[in-house]
Amino acid sequence: MIPTYERSRYLSAAIESVLAQISEREFNRFQIEVVDNCSTNKAIESIVSQYKGKVSFYCQPKTVDIYTNWNTCIERALGIYIHILHDDDIVGTEFYHRMEIGFNTNSAIGAACCRHQHIDEIGRRLKYISRLHRKKAGIIPNFIEKIAISSLFDPPAVTVKKEVYEKLGKFNSQMESSADHEMWIRIAVNYKVWFEPQVLAFYRVHNNTITSTVLSSGYNLVCARRVIKTFDRLLPSHLCWKLTKQALEECGKYGIKLAFRALSKGDLKTTFNQIREVLRSTHSLKVLSVILLVPWLAILAFLWRALRKIFVPIA
Repeated sequence: MIPTYERSRYLSAAIESVLAQISEREFNRFQIEVVDNCSTNKAIESIVSQYKGKVSFYCQPKTVDIYTNWNTCIERALGIYIHILHDDDIVGTEFYHRMEIGFNTNSAIGAACCRHQHIDEIGRRLKYISRLHRKKAGIIPNFIEKIAISSLFDPPAVTVKKEVYEKLGKFNSQMESSADHEMWIRIAVNYKVWFEPQVLAFYRVHNNTITSTVLSSGYNLVCARRVIKTFDRLLPSHLCWKLTKQALEECGKYGIKLAFRALSKGDLKTTFNQIREVLRSTHSLKVLSVILLVPWLAILAFLWRALRKIFVPIA
């Protein structure tokens, strides 16, 4: 299921990455549908029409929030497993095959996921690759304690059984930019989660995203704290206090990392907003001491890049 709104630039790449994995004899096993959030951009429907018979199109009667559009994807999905692939993301070869293998190993598995990598606007692979939870494919041990502290998977890396959404409910739009994280926690509490160590999903990083706006304002940490406030009703009681403390500290560490990156690029607005929300998230001495290092680390990073430009010969 491919949710989209106004953006058509990357849609063909997303669709093609799915079609590349499906042979002609397997098409009756797959549903590929673009769920448009009542866009004014008619190019979206035009692109989908090029795949007539292979890709269907649904348009919301009116524009809704992004998470309600995700939930429409769930409601319209006909298959046993649901993969929500954003219109600017792509999947690699064997993604669906490897996810299905995972689900088939144990009926208690509610979601299957893989390592994922960030790509840029033109599809070049960036340095970031998600964490390796185990060297061989299998169920992630102690997953509740890991996913509660940090959102470990971007949406294109996760496939969920439809019955899981039917039992646990759909995405909570009140969580806003952390709606996916809150959903992964709910799943981890109630089901086992399968992990595929191969990098088979790719999350596109560019300026024309909700994520970039959220990071600039520091609202990402506001939403993260909103998820943490649900721990007392979501998590087992014996884990709640410990994981709440660790998750708030992780919020602080992540905010500092973003502040450092922003400051090294001269983006003072993002730097200030991230540090402000870090201070609202945690008073951990470990985190507070690192905040003092951010300006100096940013200066060193800036000087390092400048020196590389001077001394590294141009090929």
